[in-house]
Amino acid sequence: TIMTIPTHLKISYLTILLHGSFSLLASAQTSETLDQSRENLRLWLETSQKKQEEANSWKNDREVLNNYKEGLLGEKETYLKQIADAKARAAAADQGSTDKISQRDQLIQAEKNLSAHLRKMEEDFAKILPTLPTPIVKFAKISVGIETLKKNLALPADKQTDDVGKRLSNLTEIMAEVEKFQQNITVSKELHKNSAGQEYDMQVAYVGMAAAYAVNEDASFALIAAPTASGWKFVERNDLAKDISKFIVTATTEKDVSLTNLPLPTP
Repeated sequence: TIMTIPTHLKISYLTILLHGSFSLLASAQTSETLDQSRENLRLWLETSQKKQEEANSWKNDREVLNNYKEGLLGEKETYLKQIADAKARAAAADQGSTDKISQRDQLIQAEKNLSAHLRKMEEDFAKILPTLPTPIVKFAKISVGIETLKKNLALPADKQTDDVGKRLSNLTEIMAEVEKFQQNITVSKELHKNSAGQEYDMQVAYVGMAAAYAVNEDASFALIAAPTASGWKFVERNDLAKDISKFIVTATTEKDVSLTNLPLPTP
């Protein structure tokens, strides 16, 4: 089961939480309670700052990705127009004329240019496939798209001009879905093993593509994770099990709007 919560909901949660934190400070009756509340607020501010840094980092990456996508779409239109123009001219030209030979050569060259450019895009994107979280890889559209991409990369040199338009559309759609995933908190069910090799059904909350938090049903086993070049690296953190359970409830049901402090995983 996959649940996706829009990012803008988190802002409402934080506003309510901050108001609740100040109310708690105002009503504190002992010095110990006041000190603990201040420490909780400090931890919250520190976590918010770190999350903002992650968001800023992704914003820069997203701009690069969007520019990359726009450039790719621009190349598509240019080359497809060249191909269409060359085909139209070739169809109207005399079969034995020098012009037809020239136009045919232009068509062949345009197809080669587009194919070579697309091939490079496919190879570059294939390098980041291990960093995609499990839920997005299981999306039907993405799963089919990735398999199609792998088949395209397996094409021999003399077949690389086949279905160029379809290949370009496939790559663009995958990139768009990745961008949408980054904007949300997504909770999925996955199987993970503990250090003793025991396997558990776990709920895993992916905060975009920056971090993940997992816990089993009775909150006795927990993991935190961050993406690496070879895939997501999960680290056992049973001490965070209850906090992660609380975080997932907040992210999926809106029943619990209290503040939950969780560390930011590092690769």
